[in-house]
Amino acid sequence: MRHEHALAAARLLTEAWQIGMTVRELPEEWRPRTAAEAYRIQDLLAAELGFPVAGWKIGGTSAAARRILKTRSPFAGRIFASRVFESGTMLPSSGYRLRGLEGEFAFRLKKALPPRKRAYGLAEVSAAVGTLHPAIEVIDSRYTDWLKVGAPSLIADQGANAALILGPPVPRWRSFKLDKLPVRMLVNGREVGAGTGADCLGHPMASLLWLANLMRARDGIAAGQIVSTGTCTGLYQANPGDRAIADFGRFGKIEVGFTN
Repeated sequence: MRHEHALAAARLLTEAWQIGMTVRELPEEWRPRTAAEAYRIQDLLAAELGFPVAGWKIGGTSAAARRILKTRSPFAGRIFASRVFESGTMLPSSGYRLRGLEGEFAFRLKKALPPRKRAYGLAEVSAAVGTLHPAIEVIDSRYTDWLKVGAPSLIADQGANAALILGPPVPRWRSFKLDKLPVRMLVNGREVGAGTGADCLGHPMASLLWLANLMRARDGIAAGQIVSTGTCTGLYQANPGDRAIADFGRFGKIEVGFTN
């Protein structure tokens, strides 16, 4: 992909982010065909927006999600600092067209995982984690029909991240088996999705390991950044006026609502 085409795609997506418009798809000459091309556009989009980065989201961590998105592997996108909110936040429905909700485990790193040639191992990545948080990722897209544009175009658009609702750190979380921990999503008191930490590539720490090895060939992951490891509850599209609770059992509950 020529640089001017990648930059043109990034600038079109930047405009969509800034004014809240959607595009049907990227023009064919500007459209990424591979993950590598998509991450080039994603990086240029982040540079054009100039927003501080709080961390990373990982998508496509379950077989069901990969089938829906027609991709064989997970993918990553930035979480911008201005779009990280505390539990109980009410978000404007007009600013979140899809209002997709996913219950996820999120890690905050105490040590950086910098770029390098040698692959990271699970123990090394685990040792870099400082805290674990229950989280709700809010999914949105700058595409009119996000399920039709293909995985590379979704990656270019920061992996369809719109916001992250971040709960408080969980004490003594390392003493629990995260792959066995149940997570439920309830909207207006009704369960709309459920799963366990095993839905994230078998274990949330396996998701973090995947990201560390993707990012070692890019800019790495900085100390203090958040990594949201993928949905445990599937994806639910909320309506204006809905209130959602992600119930992490002994790890607590977090909540987000949308205005009418």
